[in-house]
Amino acid sequence: MNNKICVFDFETDGSDPNICSPVQLSAVMIDSNRLEIIKDSEFNVYLKPDKIESCKGSIDISLYGDSDILEWHGKIKGISKEQVFENWQNYPEQKHGWQQFLNYLENYHVVSSNKKQKNQFTAPKASGYNIIRFDMKIINRLSEKYGNLNKENNTNIFHPRDQIDIMNIVWLWLSDIPEMKSLSLDNLRNYLGIDKTNAHDAIKDVQDCADILIRFLRLHKKLSQKIKFKNALDRKSTRLNSSHRT
Repeated sequence: MNNKICVFDFETDGSDPNICSPVQLSAVMIDSNRLEIIKDSEFNVYLKPDKIESCKGSIDISLYGDSDILEWHGKIKGISKEQVFENWQNYPEQKHGWQQFLNYLENYHVVSSNKKQKNQFTAPKASGYNIIRFDMKIINRLSEKYGNLNKENNTNIFHPRDQIDIMNIVWLWLSDIPEMKSLSLDNLRNYLGIDKTNAHDAIKDVQDCADILIRFLRLHKKLSQKIKFKNALDRKSTRLNSSHRT
């Protein structure tokens, strides 16, 4: 319960998590006991995409001629697709950005006085919006690429068991509400009254997701104290209670 929660988000040069490259990675840390964002825990780095890093010779915008991803990023940032492409060319190499993220995570391991060794079980827990389907696939690919795998050939940078996908929490609580026409983060922002300015910038997305997660975790904690879980599925106890009521 003491492990920090790392809410993170990628912005990418494509929509397929199995092949796309990250161009931005942001994160923020939540104290899982206090259920609040840890002060000064914001992280952000830009990364040069694989298509540009691996390009031999002259680099041309036609590298992305088969998609509208440059236009999409340009619309989000209010710049031209040419400017987006130029920015990506000037981003730091991917391996440097990845190492910065690893160093960031190292600062938030839980290390007690009698257990000073850092390992995967002291690492932060991964969290974010739709991370199981999207962001964690990219994490696993980069972990394989840069040798950050455990003995099970999974990433070793986060806690090995617990992943908190905020989309799943939203589905549990809000999927039956007619106004929730989809589980997209934008639709959730509209429903919860969150300002969408700078949406789809990874910094904005992790801040909003951290706020949403904290509210749900506080709700869970408050309600769980009022519910009797112990022996709730004991059939003998259930029949006895039913006979007393009758």
